Amino acid sequence: MPASNSSSRSLAELVDLRANLLRAAGRHPSWAAVEARVADSLRAHFAADPPQLRRIDARTPISILRQIVRYEAVHKMQDLGDLWRRLQSDRRCYALFSPSMPNEPLVFTELAFTRGIAEDVSNILNRDAPVVDPEACDSAMFYSISSCHEGLRGVPFGNLLIRRVVERLRQEMPFLQTFATVSPVPGFRPWLKNMARDRGGRLNEIVTTLDHGRWMDERYESARLKAALLPLCASYLLDAKRGTEPLDPVARFHLGNGASIEGINWLGDRSADGFTRSAGITANYLYNLADVDVNHDFYRRTHAVIAARRIEILAHGATVSAS
Repeated sequence: MPASNSSSRSLAELVDLRANLLRAAGRHPSWAAVEARVADSLRAHFAADPPQLRRIDARTPISILRQIVRYEAVHKMQDLGDLWRRLQSDRRCYALFSPSMPNEPLVFTELAFTRGIAEDVSNILNRDAPVVDPEACDSAMFYSISSCHEGLRGVPFGNLLIRRVVERLRQEMPFLQTFATVSPVPGFRPWLKNMARDRGGRLNEIVTTLDHGRWMDERYESARLKAALLPLCASYLLDAKRGTEPLDPVARFHLGNGASIEGINWLGDRSADGFTRSAGITANYLYNLADVDVNHDFYRRTHAVIAARRIEILAHGATVSAS
């Protein structure tokens, strides 16, 4: 069994130790108590010495930039060329760092400045997209949040990161009026497949169509699937549960941070991963600054999903779509 005296270990050693314990959890169930103590030590460390927000830009050391490329989990980057476009004047990347690990980001987020709420992340990710004037924009769209260390799984940095970024942007760019996300819906396709297996009928036909062919390039087929899948996705986000919380991990994250579901967008992510995760559908989570704290407290007490009325109306059509 690994040593459990975590107080004398450095932060990096604690992070590595917990990563090893998590990887070995299936083989050594008795180590769970040690893992829990290490996790408590990590939380205590960050409570006493909160991480610091730093902007990632062209002046950032190359070793850190390579880590950003490596750890990007939502929209993979092939190389530094992809990252350069994400660091231009109409984009931002911010990371949290601990003074004890100054050259290793803990978690980072990427965002784009847009005019209105963006529905299509494919345009944001296009490395050849023209750079727009940030002062012509009114919205900051978060499109990726990635953790950098397995040993920090479950240590809640996401809320702190988003709040710090919003605070900085409000100071530096007061013309920004809207803070929202254009997010993946990673659990939708697996949920839909399970639903089809249980219910059969039209759902089986929909899943078969999604699994084969180039339906997204066929106008009629795409429109037919859109009419069926958007209500089903709304129902998934509002009604599918893991215990008492939403089944979708991205929904749990943003709703838990005080956001609300604002939009569901057809073919908002036309990447291979986007089609695999959610048939290309994206979701917008709105961080209405006047409501964030109230929403956060309400969700913590009830796990109720807060969504725009049009999302609730859309979800009511799911039964018709599935029949």
